[in-house]
Amino acid sequence: MVSPRPTVAGCAAPQKARPMTGSRIPGLLVPAVFLLALVVGVCWYWRHRDDD
Repeated sequence: MVSPRPTVAGCAAPQKARPMTGSRIPGLLVPAVFLLALVVGVCWYWRHRDDD
């Protein structure tokens, strides 16, 4: 029997969108803060690399 809709084997049905909960905020902020600190550090280093 042929399925009316082709699906990939082992692929789950698409989930409905859920509102973002507060527990996801640290997971979004920690990498953003880390990347911002890395960029600031590289910029600071680049500006002060010839200071003697």
